[in-house]
Amino acid sequence: MAAKSIVPIAQSCWDIYEASRVSAVRGFDLLNCGQCGVNPLWRELELRPGLRVSSFEADLKEGISFRFQKKNTDIDFGFFLEGSISNELQESSLGPIRVDNFAGKAGIGSLHEVSGVVKATAGGKARVVHLHIEPEQLHELLFADMDVIHNDLKRVLENGSGQDMMLQNSMDPVVQAAANELFCSLGSGNCSRIFLEGKALELIGLQVMKNDASCRSRTAVLTPREIEQIKAIHEELILNYESPPSMTEFSRNHMLGVSKIQAGFQEIYGMTVFAYLKEYKLRKAKLMFDDGDMNVSEVAWELGYTNISHFSAAFKKRYGVLPKKYLSSIRGKRRYCIN
Repeated sequence: MAAKSIVPIAQSCWDIYEASRVSAVRGFDLLNCGQCGVNPLWRELELRPGLRVSSFEADLKEGISFRFQKKNTDIDFGFFLEGSISNELQESSLGPIRVDNFAGKAGIGSLHEVSGVVKATAGGKARVVHLHIEPEQLHELLFADMDVIHNDLKRVLENGSGQDMMLQNSMDPVVQAAANELFCSLGSGNCSRIFLEGKALELIGLQVMKNDASCRSRTAVLTPREIEQIKAIHEELILNYESPPSMTEFSRNHMLGVSKIQAGFQEIYGMTVFAYLKEYKLRKAKLMFDDGDMNVSEVAWELGYTNISHFSAAFKKRYGVLPKKYLSSIRGKRRYCIN
């Protein structure tokens, strides 16, 4: 008997008007759409009973705002990939809260009944991906790890859905790349449900461990001004990833000591400056292979590697396979999907 092939999921998407009718996790009421390049798009898919993924995407010439409401007990994992979005929460047990989200920010929320207004500022794109999981499902997944998760999340899972909480943090390159991969895969229509579910569970695991129990014992080492300086250094690092400034140049340009920069990066992003850069470049290489048509040498040069062997060795150490072999596998899958 011939083996059955896995059929990619045909993805559906709706504009924000239609999404209010079809969404199982949110209700929407558009207030202002300005001059959107395209109507804001909402995608949503049930990956397994009790676990859904959704994404929001808009290309904005002007700002957009809409009212939303949620009336369920799901725990939400949010990953903000592009743009600037403010969320003015109302009618929650935590009281009125304004949450300013921007690219690179993530969070976990358990708000069983809440409404509010979302505003996305003009310029460029807005891209967000969310995971929505029932507390019972998450409790089952984390049962063996309950002693190491964040106390607030532990309280929600052990004491029932009436408990509300909100945690926020910055995404490190591993989380950011996985969230981008899930967002792109959700819209491509070329991925199986099992792939999307696996990627969703990976993201949940990464985000839960980012907000683990050790967070409660960490002491802040940065002032608000130093946090802004570290974020500026991060932005400069990513902007010039192929040929970044030295630590001495970062220190001089941002008037912050090298040791403070390293401690700040460790505090905010979970690793040192150039460990972050290396991880970022290798994750970017993988995405370039996944989504582009460049060969191994072209990707290595684009990322600032002058020695292809060094790039290949770093890629293999990170992913367990040489980039040439990985690229051949990816392109084989593309031909399969087209055929």
